[in-house]
Amino acid sequence: MVVGMPNVGKSSLLNALRSQGVGKGKAAFTGAQPGVTRKITTGVKIIEGTDESEGVYLVDTPGVFMPYVPDAEAMLKLALCGSVKDTIISPTMLADYLLYRINLVSPDLYAEYHMPTNDIIPLLGAVAEKTGRLQKGGVPDIDASALWIIQRWRTGHFGRFVLDEVTGGALERKKHEESTMVPSFHQAKKADKEAKRARSKRQNMASG
Repeated sequence: MVVGMPNVGKSSLLNALRSQGVGKGKAAFTGAQPGVTRKITTGVKIIEGTDESEGVYLVDTPGVFMPYVPDAEAMLKLALCGSVKDTIISPTMLADYLLYRINLVSPDLYAEYHMPTNDIIPLLGAVAEKTGRLQKGGVPDIDASALWIIQRWRTGHFGRFVLDEVTGGALERKKHEESTMVPSFHQAKKADKEAKRARSKRQNMASG
């Protein structure tokens, strides 16, 4: 069974293994946005069987998402990577965060469109002019330009780099940061429900 976050390549992996293993075409639909796989599929053969053993089959599954995201930056990273639909978070906000990450690597990555900047709006305006993403009267289409930048980054045209810190001890530091965070709204709501349930149980026991 292939299980993981939305839009990380589960179906693409299954198709590639099928192609290499049994020389057959795609068995699973794929797409640029999450949610293409909507139900658990039937088994797909990726290795032929022999007289001594059965073949190997894989089952594709819809993406599974964490019940809550620990912090805003984590959500922006997931959205940039396509694990949530592009309509969930404003594309301009995503592009703004992406600009911050690109600047950490090299502002030269967007030098074709604009001089180094920390302001996303002038960059998006320059991209709109350069790529023809203009509305009536020649007004730059900011959201369309933001989506264009995001999609180009996803295909490696604005540098190939990860959004997380990948160094020795980074995972331990991240776990420590999350353990000291103020609980998310989801966590707080869940804790409140549990507290009310516990109070109600105590009251029922006392009245009984």
